[in-house]
Formats: sequence, C-alpha cells, structure tokens
Amino acid sequence: MNFIDSLEVVRFFNELNSSGLSYVLLRNIDNELPSNLQIGKDIDLLVRKNENDGFSNFLHSLHYISVDHPLKNDLYLYGVDCFEFKRNVKNHILLDLHYQIAVRSLDAGQWIPLDQMIQDSAWNNRHFHKSSEKFSYWTLSYEDEFITLLARSIFDKKTFKIGYLNRLNNLHSLIDFDKAVKKLERIFFKYTPALVANIKNYKFENLIDDYLRFKEY
Repeated sequence: MNFIDSLEVVRFFNELNSSGLSYVLLRNIDNELPSNLQIGKDIDLLVRKNENDGFSNFLHSLHYISVDHPLKNDLYLYGVDCFEFKRNVKNHILLDLHYQIAVRSLDAGQWIPLDQMIQDSAWNNRHFHKSSEKFSYWTLSYEDEFITLLARSIFDKKTFKIGYLNRLNNLHSLIDFDKAVKKLERIFFKYTPALVANIKNYKFENLIDDYLRFKEY
C-alpha cells in the first residue's frame, strides 16, 4: 500500500492557509490526513465558486492539473456544480473540489444540494483545527460535520461505514442537538423527531431502513 508523503500534505495545507483563499476540508475520516492518505485517494474540499479563478491559479502554481472526475456524467440539479478533480503532477495529491455540499437523491441518484441554511453555516461556522504544531486546516463546525456525515451515510453510502460511525460517535457529545434539529428538519422533515431519538441513543444500525420506510410526509 503506497501513501502520499505526509510532508507534502502538510506543505499543501500550509500554503493553502497562507493563500487567503476560502476553503473547508469536508472530511478527515480516521485521521487519514496527513500521514495515511493512500495514493489515488482524494482530499474533499469545499471552495467558493466566486473564488474559482483565484483557486485555479493557486493550484496551477503548485503544479496541479485538471483530470476527469469519475462522476462527471452524473446529473447535478438545483444549482449544484459538477465536482472537479485536480491532481498534482509531482507529489500525486488528488483534490476533489466541491462548490456546494450535495448528496444523492433517493430516486435516481441525482446530486442535489443540502438546504441553504446548511450551505451558509458551513462557511459562517467553520473553525480552524490545529491537528499538530505543523498540520492545521479549516473544517466544518462539529454540528455541520455531524449533519453532513449523517446525510452522506444515508443518501450516498446507504450504510454507516465504520470510519463514519466512529466519527459520528465522537461528535455525538460535542454537538447541541437542539440547534442541530433546525438543520436536520431541512433534510429529514417530519422524520426528524424519530431520527434524533435514534441517534441520541446511538441507534444507527437500523436508521436507514427505518427512514426509507417512513411514509408520514
């Protein structure tokens, strides 16, 4: 198993942090960054569409090129922009750029955005996480990370993978469920009370089937 040199990952984020560009690292499951990123595994970044030119120029200066995204032919609805891959020709770091936080719909799997409240919160409530003296990055608030991992597990993965489940359990005690409910209602509507009851009791295993069977909309 081949891994990206951790020094290259640290160097990239240090340069990105110093660039003045806005970004959010969407996920760092199992603390994959900076030392356990396999070659070919991408880093998911949320970036601002109105800063796209500046971001592209920044990446170009660091020897990143555009490569085909495996989901380029998917259907993107309601203003979701197609994801973009950027690969560094020298150190092989692969970036997956997102301009909105999106999930697959449950019907035909189209990409749709989460509610605007969540999109705004991702930027307004992001926080700077210092993983070590050398490695730091901007990431989602605990609340937004919990909500997006939950939505991704249900809509995209259709399962709770162990890395996601571990992170959700870690975040469980760090979030304010009363505040989270308002955002969850924008995704799960009338199922939200049942959803919250399940996750407060760490009952993730049957959550997806229970949600899919819910008919009281």
